[in-house]
This record gives sequence, C-alpha cells and structure tokens, in this order.
Amino acid sequence: MNQPGTLDLVFCGWWLLFNGWIQYLEIDFLCGVTNRRWYRLTLLWIGINECFIAEKFFLGTPDTFLIHILLLLLFSVYFLKISWRAAAAPLVITGTLYTFIEGYSAVCMYWVSRNAESKIWGTMLQIVISALLSAVYFGILKLVRRRYSDALQWPASSYLYVLLFPCGFIVLLVRMGLKLDSRELEQYFSAIGMDTGIAVFFILSGAMTIFLLMIKIFSLIIDQARRENDMTIMKMQMEGQRTYVEEAEKRNREYSRFQHDINNHLLVLSGLIRERAYERAEEYIDGLYIRSRSLAEPASTGNGVLDILLKEKVNYGVGNGIRVCCNVRIPENFYFDDMDLNVIFANILDNAIQACMVVPHEDREISIDTKTHGRFLMIESANSWASGPVEEGIGLTNIRIVAAKYQGTMELSSTDRQFRISVLLRAPGDMG
Repeated sequence: MNQPGTLDLVFCGWWLLFNGWIQYLEIDFLCGVTNRRWYRLTLLWIGINECFIAEKFFLGTPDTFLIHILLLLLFSVYFLKISWRAAAAPLVITGTLYTFIEGYSAVCMYWVSRNAESKIWGTMLQIVISALLSAVYFGILKLVRRRYSDALQWPASSYLYVLLFPCGFIVLLVRMGLKLDSRELEQYFSAIGMDTGIAVFFILSGAMTIFLLMIKIFSLIIDQARRENDMTIMKMQMEGQRTYVEEAEKRNREYSRFQHDINNHLLVLSGLIRERAYERAEEYIDGLYIRSRSLAEPASTGNGVLDILLKEKVNYGVGNGIRVCCNVRIPENFYFDDMDLNVIFANILDNAIQACMVVPHEDREISIDTKTHGRFLMIESANSWASGPVEEGIGLTNIRIVAAKYQGTMELSSTDRQFRISVLLRAPGDMG
C-alpha cells in the first residue's frame, strides 16, 4: 500500500477536524433537547469516533452509519443517562440530516473530482465544500432545536415515534440509492454522469424540505396534544379546588358561629369562676382552645373564596413549623375568576410548603404578597428550599396557563437557599 503524501495527510487532518465538529453538534443537539449536561464526556465521544474515521481514511473501510447510530444510542443511555425513549427522536433527526449532508457531499465531491485542475485545487475545494456543509448542518440543527425543542422534550410524545418510520425509509433510500456506505461510491457516481448527479442534488433538496416539514407538522400535533393534556389536568385540579373551597366554606361558617357564641362562652366561664368551679372552668377553656385552633382568623384579601383558601394553606404551613407572611390584597375592581386565583395561589403555596418541609425547622419561611400597578396585579412569593434544579411540574404549568389567559407571565428564580416566583396578571376590563 502506498504511503500517504503530505497533501493526503493535510486532508486527513481536516477530515478528522470536520468529523469531530459533526460529533460535537450531534451531542450538543441531543443533550440540548433532553436537558442533559455533557461537556465532560464530549472528548470521549469525539475520540471514539475519530478512531473510526482514521481507520476509514487509512484502511479504506466503508462508512459504518448504522454502527455509528447504535454507538451513539448506547453512549446516550449508559454515559449521558438519557433514556432510549427520550433519545430516539433526536437521534433520528440528527441521523437523517447527516445522511442528507453526506448525500450533498458525495455529489459535490464527484463534481470536484471531474472539474478540479489539480490535486491541490481539488483538495482545497473539498475542504471548502465540507466546511459549508457543516455550517448548513449546524444551522439546521440550531433551527430545529430553537423551534421544536419543547415538543421534543415532552415525555408523552408518542407521536414522535411515528416520525421514525418515514425517516428510516428516507435514510435507507438515500444511503442505498447513493451507495454512501459502499466501497463502490466513486465508481457509482462516475457511472451515473454529471446530469444525473445534478438531479440527485435537487432530489436531496426536496427530500430535506419534506423532512423539515414533517418535523414541523409532528411538532404542531405534539403541541396540540400537550395543550389538551394540560387543560385536562387543569380542569381536574380546578374541580379539586372547587370541592376544597366548598369544604372550607363549611369550616368558615363554623368560625362565624363560634364568633357569634363567644359571649355565651364568656358567660359560662364567668359563672364557673364565681362558683369557684376552677377545674370545670379549666376543662371548658381547654375545649374552647382546641376548637379555636382549627378556626383561625380568616385572611382579608377582598375576595371571599381566596380568603378561605389562604386561611387553610397558611394554617397548614404554620402547623408544620413554617413562618408564613401573607400580605395579599385583590382590588375590588380587579375581576379575576375565583378558580383562576385559586389555581395560582394554591399551587404557589403547595409548592412552597413542600419545599420548606425538607429544610431545617429554623429555616422554614414563606412570604407571599401582591402589588398593583395600573391594571396589573403582581403576585410574588419567596420560600426556603434546598438548592437543586428547578423542574416545571403540573402545578407551575397550570400557573403559566392561567397567567397566559390574563395576558401575563410567570418567572422563576432561585439561589442556594431561596426560591422565588413572580406572576403578572392583567385585570380584565381593558384587555384588547
């Protein structure tokens, strides 16, 4: 076997750099849409693939696309700790797009081999073309990640697996049709001629356009399914809140009756003391104390339903050793739906109480208050918490849905010891 010349070694170095960049883009896209940290493992994955690329360049072995995809799947599952279900759709997207890039590369390299005036000029053109194709690959992956990342992250997106079948067919058709994994690739393009090569170029462009439209369509389907799922969960939660409010109203009526009867209780106590029945008076006071503990003074927010909810949540928090500061006031001319307010405040306080339960008793604190500016209501809450990643579950998702209903927003922030949530609502009445 002839020893490679200087030009061959230069091209080999470039090719290793080019493929290292491609592997980086694959891992970046895969981890980006699955919310994984991967930086420490990047060099390991690139090093594994560079060994295969070097073997192909020096020994002339054909491409091993299927082996590459299988290795990437195993690497994702065992090193990046991504489930195969979560990794399937991103791998299909990167594999299909890279197949198109390889197809374009084969057509362009054939044109270079036919038209380059010298080997040096041909090598330079190959480097330029591969650099442009890698830029296209980078741009498309970035576009897909920016527009469809939320849909790809949805764990219940079984619709994505429908995408596997047409994508698998496209990949098989392109790779077998152009013999991208065969030793006969160069001879094949020499046989089909330049006119056919140009036709292949346009066919690849059409197939890529169809593929990107497929991703868009399936993402729209997933977004719609997710919205329907979120609305179903929210309706169930609102039904639960309605039942809760009905029960709380009963307890509030008990409080009103207790207040109404307080004079009678005082008369009874006065009589027992005058008769020197101190033991019976003490028992009577203990009974009143036990009863009154469950009937704490209700909140005064300007919204009767919200008063009941806040009283129950605050009492529950205080009963678990949490210091709660509640300064909530809803202006009379702010007409928010009662259930919407319940969803927001109940989820904020439930999450805050849950977070406080895992920190030491002396550090358990919750504050929640409201501010108004014009027709906007700002709800702000801060609570103690153990540092960690902020994951948006069903409760926060429902808050975000309600905020969007009132043309508002929800923002989250955290430090090592405190979690904060801010919800902005625009009061109905001048919503255009």
